[in-house]
Amino acid sequence: MSKKLTYIKTSSLNRKFTQLVTAFVLLIVTISLWLNVSSLGKAMLEENSIVLAENILLQTSNSARTYISQDDISSLDDLTDSALKSDYILEMVIYDDKGLVLSQSDNAFTTKERFITELNKDVEILLPTPFVKEVRNEDNELLGFVRITVLKKNLQQSGNLFIHRISQQIILLACIAGLIGYLFTIGLRPFSSHSYFVKE
Repeated sequence: MSKKLTYIKTSSLNRKFTQLVTAFVLLIVTISLWLNVSSLGKAMLEENSIVLAENILLQTSNSARTYISQDDISSLDDLTDSALKSDYILEMVIYDDKGLVLSQSDNAFTTKERFITELNKDVEILLPTPFVKEVRNEDNELLGFVRITVLKKNLQQSGNLFIHRISQQIILLACIAGLIGYLFTIGLRPFSSHSYFVKE
């Protein structure tokens, strides 16, 4: 005579339904978390790129103030040319208080190119964004303006990489959590059932 271990199934339809609803809710929460991280990250990148651009503009205007006061056009030319060494700046133009150009980088756009002609597609994908700042002396007298066109995509590049990695980690953690939950369900199933031996 042998003994056979038999389990009485205790998982009701309600329990199955509850498990499915719970799994669905957790999936929605995971997706919402991922979308939230992505949207917040983009907002932070936008804000940080503006702050970085304003810092670049502030440093440039401080240098331009000295050179404009001294009528040092040569130094202004050096300043605008040095802007091209940065991966973040596309062009730079320095104006006097009447809006006349004092100095500009070699690749500076003409008025027609800036307002009428479409940008080169290779440049357009880098999100060129203009920023303008007044140049004033210690007496708050207007000396001129500095205009720079910043490549926002280059400014955001490292931040985008960081957010991409965080998003990947969230998805990976969600998959691991789902797998762990599944393994626990399978592994603990016998312990959640009533068993008895049947003699044959």
